[in-house]
Amino acid sequence: MDLDEQIISFLSEADARPPRSKLEAYAGLIRELRQRRWTYRKIATALAERFGVTASPSTIHDFLRVRAHQPNSTKPEAITMPSPSKTNPPASLKRRFHLEM
Repeated sequence: MDLDEQIISFLSEADARPPRSKLEAYAGLIRELRQRRWTYRKIATALAERFGVTASPSTIHDFLRVRAHQPNSTKPEAITMPSPSKTNPPASLKRRFHLEM
């Protein structure tokens, strides 16, 4: 058995680790509520009342902050600025400030 087959065999037998955060199952809900401008405190209260998940507002904040830096998170694409034109503006639009005292 070569190395590639050993690796494939090992991966098929290895158990997947459970998510580290109890909030992982609610990540989509939390993001949606933040987009609707819910406060972290209000989200924490709603999770406790509706789903029985206790988490402090700071835990929810940290949960979202960590996942905002992951490459698979959905972020708007960067806006590219148009390159400045190479022509100079007319002399009447040029502004120079000379303060004479």
